[in-house]
Amino acid sequence: MAKVIVFANRKGGSGKTTLAFNLSHVFKSQKTLLIDFDSQAHSTVYAGINPFDVKYGIYEMIVDYINTGKYKDEKINIHNIDIIPSNQNLSALEIELASYEERNFVLKDLIIDFHNEYDYIFIDTPPSLGLLTINALNASDYLLIPVKSDFLSLVGLSQMMEIYYKVNVENPNLKFLGVIPTMVDKRTKISKEIIGELKKIFGDKKVLTPLRNDVKLIESSSHGIPITKYAPKSRASLDIKKIAKEIQELIK
Repeated sequence: MAKVIVFANRKGGSGKTTLAFNLSHVFKSQKTLLIDFDSQAHSTVYAGINPFDVKYGIYEMIVDYINTGKYKDEKINIHNIDIIPSNQNLSALEIELASYEERNFVLKDLIIDFHNEYDYIFIDTPPSLGLLTINALNASDYLLIPVKSDFLSLVGLSQMMEIYYKVNVENPNLKFLGVIPTMVDKRTKISKEIIGELKKIFGDKKVLTPLRNDVKLIESSSHGIPITKYAPKSRASLDIKKIAKEIQELIK
């Protein structure tokens, strides 16, 4: 059975997509699927795919599944990662699901078919606490929360934890894996204070290796190439590899 990991935070710019895409590549030696469940399609773009060219993505799969119980299996493989891309149509899904009785569990029901096909399924989510995020949480086994190293992000973190506890009632199998500090400059006082505060709140084991600021990470995203392939010796590449090892240890 696949281990399903969701990257979520209601605050935008926290690094969800960066982590989801780059960690997918590190896990590629095992069978890995990345689902872009954000109408902004950032994981899709990060992979070098134009969302306007996506004619059949996660939105179309879900709509077909709801209407017919079937869907086309049209994943895209790039950099040895299987991706279910997104497009702008996904923004309409919350409205279309409003009257659907099992609206909180559509994604969970859809990906049941993938559990025996993959070792890991990663889900990238929108920067909100709406129906898409609820679906992603209900479909997952583990929650990782990326946290940008500024104090405003701590507010978004507390709201994210509130929604986690609420969803945990519907999905008691969802485990909080931890937080990942992102865009960290360890030379600055603010980064040290944020990491210290996170460890005080969650304990050392729940605060994974920080993802440091690195221009190579920005360059890799603009080229649609994973950081571990684009600049394997860069700071960000080393951090991503460490985070991947920690995740594997935590979910053994």
